[in-house]
Amino acid sequence: MNTNLIIVEGVPGSGKSTTAHFIKDHLEEKGVNVKLFQEGDTSHPADYESTACLNEDQFNDMIERFPEDRKVIEDVAEKKGELYFIRYRNLVNVDSALVDALASKDVYELDLDRFEEVSFDYWEEFVDTDFGDEVYIFECCFLQNPFTKFIAMHNAEPKRLEDHLKKISSLIFPLNPLLIYFYQEDIGQSFQHVYEERSQEWRDFFTDYHVNQGYGKEIGLKGYQGLVEFLEMRRDLEMRILEGLPIRTVLIENGDKDWDGYYNKITEEIK
Repeated sequence: MNTNLIIVEGVPGSGKSTTAHFIKDHLEEKGVNVKLFQEGDTSHPADYESTACLNEDQFNDMIERFPEDRKVIEDVAEKKGELYFIRYRNLVNVDSALVDALASKDVYELDLDRFEEVSFDYWEEFVDTDFGDEVYIFECCFLQNPFTKFIAMHNAEPKRLEDHLKKISSLIFPLNPLLIYFYQEDIGQSFQHVYEERSQEWRDFFTDYHVNQGYGKEIGLKGYQGLVEFLEMRRDLEMRILEGLPIRTVLIENGDKDWDGYYNKITEEIK
């Protein structure tokens, strides 16, 4: 293998998860040692998922508020510099109010300055891993998650997101990363079936997240059509940013759902 890191990106429902599993199975058949980390994995080595970030005062306050869970909090907390990180989704047999309190301090709820710092540091930790011949496969943590934080939530200047991704790209460059990016020329048509197949709860949350805060609120996006407009903007901006990153990228327009053809192209790239 000529890479230690394969990243799969694209809008929700574009085939990221299925493709990540396909790559894992394909490489394992060739005898490659593979580690797959997908969206929502609380053990992700480069992207904090359901993880609270607390400073010293916040950590001590949490212990004072939930003294009966003090030992659990102290046992699971990971201190890095002046900050404490707690993977709260993994907690069991604790006061549910504690989980809610920690969720309110989630990494993705941090102000953007602190988030950039924490995110960069975690990628740096990952790059310092002794990889050997292992290949890591990541889904959506490189583009999608920062994009939703910077743009959807905070309506940051695109240049700020681009600069952040350039810094991360420079970090992971020694791993010779390969990024596979799925896009659709007609997102409205391609995303419609994904939207309809998901639960009402997911549709409500996903739409609200993208149209009722940050960018969406600023330009007045509304409902499903506003969501499609956001995803079109995201596609265009992500593809422009990718052009300027020092990462080997495979762009695949997968609106036709020719998965045999797409997978053939991918396997050629990862020989």
